[in-house]
Amino acid sequence: MIKTAPSAIYLRALREVRAFWPHLGLVLLLGLAWTPLALLTPLPVKLIVDNVLGDQPLPAYIAWAVPGGAGGEPALALAIVLSLGIALLGIVHTAADWLLREYVAERMVVDFRGKLFLHSLHASLLSHFQRGAHEPAYRINLDAPALQWTALYGIIPVIVALTSLGSMLYVTSLLAPRLAMVALATSVPVILLIHFNQKRMRSKWHGVREKESEAQSVVQEALGALRVVTVFGQEQREQQRYLGAARASLRARLRVVQLEGALSMGLGLATALGTTAILYLGVRDVQAGIIATGDLLLIMGYIGQLYGPLQTIGNHITGQQRAIASAERAFGMLDEKPMVEERPDARALDHARGEIVFDDVTFSYPNTDRPTLQQVNVRLHAGAKVGVVGRSGAGKSTLINLLVRMFDPQQGRILLDGHDIRELKLADLRRQFSMVSQEVVLFSTSVAENIAYAKPGASRAEIMEAARRADAHEFISRLPQGYDTPVGDRGMLLSGGERQRLSLARAFLKDAPILLLDEPTSALDNQTEAAITDCLERLVEGRTVLIIAHHQTVLREVDYLFRVDGGRVLEEERLAVAVPELLKVTG
Repeated sequence: MIKTAPSAIYLRALREVRAFWPHLGLVLLLGLAWTPLALLTPLPVKLIVDNVLGDQPLPAYIAWAVPGGAGGEPALALAIVLSLGIALLGIVHTAADWLLREYVAERMVVDFRGKLFLHSLHASLLSHFQRGAHEPAYRINLDAPALQWTALYGIIPVIVALTSLGSMLYVTSLLAPRLAMVALATSVPVILLIHFNQKRMRSKWHGVREKESEAQSVVQEALGALRVVTVFGQEQREQQRYLGAARASLRARLRVVQLEGALSMGLGLATALGTTAILYLGVRDVQAGIIATGDLLLIMGYIGQLYGPLQTIGNHITGQQRAIASAERAFGMLDEKPMVEERPDARALDHARGEIVFDDVTFSYPNTDRPTLQQVNVRLHAGAKVGVVGRSGAGKSTLINLLVRMFDPQQGRILLDGHDIRELKLADLRRQFSMVSQEVVLFSTSVAENIAYAKPGASRAEIMEAARRADAHEFISRLPQGYDTPVGDRGMLLSGGERQRLSLARAFLKDAPILLLDEPTSALDNQTEAAITDCLERLVEGRTVLIIAHHQTVLREVDYLFRVDGGRVLEEERLAVAVPELLKVTG
């Protein structure tokens, strides 16, 4: 949907690249430097025709460069020197302009991609659930380059073209005003036609980008579920699903290309008609003695360069709709506000004791007809070990997501050591938690880097100590490169138990006061589960612990057990003798 005027997009693009304004200024100066070179380009031909082959006197503006102001051989030498000099300057100018543009364009796109990526990491977790990861990935990879086409190639070429157009038109009007008017009269209407169609073209390009994003999502989904696709033998089905989306994208692209082609053909036809008319009228002026033959050649050279800027402006208006559509999508991503924002006056928190209170908390996911959690009132004193059970989808993991502020409740508040967590700095809040979950997330880096993800800058000794406490050092030592062994995509080169031990090592290394365990052993066999459980018993010592699990082996040491049912959190049974008031439910 078109929401923003093109001028607003260009201004937004310039604001985004304010760090590159000096570079853009240099690009503009280099572009403007071409105008005098372009004015000089046809001059050697005029000198040869009028002053070498003909007997015309040298023009006053260049006669000073030839001894005695004579024509003939001196004029030929001047024409050759001018031609070579202009060609050499043109080569140097083109190379310098190209190198500078490429440097600036690539730098600004890389920085913009980094900004989009960081914003997507801070964005609402719910938006990732609803749209998937493919949409922000598409915008970062394929929409972000539109910044260079709007900030660099969108405005500067128009300024350069208008300057060149004005210069060519002025010089041509001095030589033959009637021919200059013919050039304008045959091109401007087509450019206006293109201008009035730009909104339609931009709308079509929006549709193309949406279709391309859908095709990309099919690729990501299929490759992300490659094992399932292979086991069920659905390779052909996924190929057909991708081809269907890709063909829809192709049809959308062809429709907009057809419109662009029609408008470009109109501009080309107008240019051809104008050139023919000017040539005819110019020949008649030469025959009538109004202008010299060399002047006609000079005018035709300028007319060719006059149509160049006109075509640049026309093609720019046409081609920029694609860039504007992509830029609008990228800026739209930046404008999306996360559901969780840090307050400007947020408080710092060094190290929490671990007291947690859910005070009348109610939370609903978007587009649901009833609350996931309703009026939850729970108090956990520092050091409490609490188990939470309930059927799948009851809201157990939602408790953890609310606690670390992935979302905020619609009603009520959550307190940490007496502070509303919405009043705390997000980084400080999340530093108080370690998490071990059923789905272990590893990155395609080394074992050491995956463990150190919990504490950037940790020494190798700290990493190895955390691995020993997680009973992971022994299997790591047997790997081909030890701690420097790559774990593969999402840790697929390791077994489930080995991946879980690395997750535990992360938690040991972080040493946070609050530990969140979300089904940490549900995907493991009995023998591995028993070993992991023994390790967990060491990990929970001295911490506030919230355990979501179904297996009694993990829940056997908790102080209290709660069941989530119907959006309510109720005490289920006491599993061990605990200090009174260690945990209470009010309500």
